[in-house]
Amino acid sequence: MFVPSSSVTELNESTQRGRRFTPVQERDLDPALRALALRLPGADEGLVLAPEFRGARGVVDLLAVTRVGNRFVERTQIGAPFVTSEANSAVLARLSPRATRSPRHVATAVGMSERQALTRLRALVRTGAAEQVGNGYRRRPGFDPIGRSYALEAKVDDWKQGLSQALRYASWADAAGVVLLVAPQNLAAVKARYRALRIGLAIGDSWVVRPVIGRPDPGRRMALSEQLSLDIGVALNDRSLG
Repeated sequence: MFVPSSSVTELNESTQRGRRFTPVQERDLDPALRALALRLPGADEGLVLAPEFRGARGVVDLLAVTRVGNRFVERTQIGAPFVTSEANSAVLARLSPRATRSPRHVATAVGMSERQALTRLRALVRTGAAEQVGNGYRRRPGFDPIGRSYALEAKVDDWKQGLSQALRYASWADAAGVVLLVAPQNLAAVKARYRALRIGLAIGDSWVVRPVIGRPDPGRRMALSEQLSLDIGVALNDRSLG
């Protein structure tokens, strides 16, 4: 199902990512995940919901991206290939659309050799994601991470595993949270642990610790945005064909 509205776009599980097994009880939390996503800051400025989204470090039950406006659709209209490779996204994310960066600057920022960085920069130029300016490079307009991304993981009562997964998601999403069906007996201690690690915690459709915007890896965050743009482009094309 692809459901666009004035403010919410809902994707199905991408055929590229495939469908993975989820315990039945955790599926009972699907309405709670959606309800929490609809109330996230900036959701009224455009919201994309992508279940079973495969990020750079794991598959999350629901990815919600707020404050998107029409930017994902605008990205699909550029026509350039989507930069979903983590290595290429890492290089692209270190470029600026306004300031020229040298291959050495990019190589140092991403931790690769200057020759490797130059090879990827030239490839990004060929595909239209970057442009060469003198001896340096800039990111083309329209290739920016879009909105604020929240990775939401559903668990029946296993808050420890949920926390471990959410910490991985926080390396590529702006914020992460765990949604439990059953509250733990030591809720106060669990809340303190989540709060210290800046991970959100909800019981059903109510936050007891709100997720905090962090500092995800720029390349992984760029790859997330490009992958979601690709998924939306495929969904739009399928809908037009249908």
